[in-house]
Order: sequence, then structure tokens, then C-alpha cells
Amino acid sequence: MMKVWHIDSSSRNEQSHSRRITQQFIDSLSKKTAVESNPLNVAAGLPFLTDAMIGSYFTPDEQRTAEQKSVISVSNDIVTSAKDADVWVIGVPIYNFSMPASFKAFIDLLCRSKETFTYTETGPVGLLENKQVFVVVASGGTEIGSDVDFLTPWLKHCLGFIGVENVHFIHADKYSPEKEEAIAQQIETMTNSLVAD
Repeated sequence: MMKVWHIDSSSRNEQSHSRRITQQFIDSLSKKTAVESNPLNVAAGLPFLTDAMIGSYFTPDEQRTAEQKSVISVSNDIVTSAKDADVWVIGVPIYNFSMPASFKAFIDLLCRSKETFTYTETGPVGLLENKQVFVVVASGGTEIGSDVDFLTPWLKHCLGFIGVENVHFIHADKYSPEKEEAIAQQIETMTNSLVAD
């Protein structure tokens, strides 16, 4: 059974390209192997970092109060999902040259010292190894990979920081019927490769 963490972040629902394509990826993979999908819609609302949350992060677990445990419960759930999954499928749109605020909140809840990365004498080391991550990036006007795309290089760096090196991007910009067919073929190639590994 392949455990897949399915993360969507678009503020749009039925009209969202990124949501439709991440589901297309999951459907393609499910036709090839048994999949246990764990969905997370970050656009539904995640807490932003607060002083109380940061204080709880730096308090040893056995010393945390009930209130401290409560304020980081969402972050704990996200970290657990990240560790448990074999594959992450992420959908994220480019808004104003970068990411939705909800997706930044998600990354802030995911990147945690001693949970998803740690510091050593030689520098930071990511703790989430052996993950396969597929990122659907949708954009209406910003060309993905251009000088004004501040999302994809930032996300690749953040994922690498926590140990995730196998990151594959699906570019859903300049959308057209031809682009849709190319994405479908790319998904088939990626899911075939996943099953073959």
C-alpha cells in the first residue's frame, strides 16, 4: 500500500487547475497500485505562527502544559502526516508572484527543529529522507521558472532543507488543450516510474 499525502492550497475549488491536476495524479496512481490517500486542504484554514506556538516548540514535550500541546496540535498532525507518507502530491498556485498565505502557513507548521530538521556541528540536516514529492504549480500570468517566479525556487529550497530531495514539478502555466495533454502524459510517466521503483 502506497501512502500518499495529498495537499491542496488553491483558494478556488471547482475552477482550480492545481486541484484538478493533483486529483488527476492520484487517480492515475490509483489505477496502477493500491493507494492510501491522506488529504489536506490548507486553504480551509491553518493557524499562523504565534508567540505561544514558538514557545511550545522550544519546550520539551514532557514539560509542555495542556495549553502548549493544544496550540501545536495542528503542526504535530502535519509533521506526523509528512513522516508517514511515502509520496507527497502538492498543488499550489502562484498568487502575486509567490504562494498563497495559507501555503506559507503550512510550510511554517511543517518545518520544525528536531522534528523535520536538526542542527549539527556542520550545519542543518533534514530529517525527512526517502520521500517522493510531486508539485503541481498553476499560474495564470506568471511564467513558471521565470525571474518573477518566486515560488518554485523557494519551495525547492524549503523541501531540501527538511531532507526532501526528490522533488518533481508539474508546470500548469499558459494553460491550453495542448498543455493539458502534455501534463496528462507527464503524469502517466511519473506514476509509471513511481510504481516501478
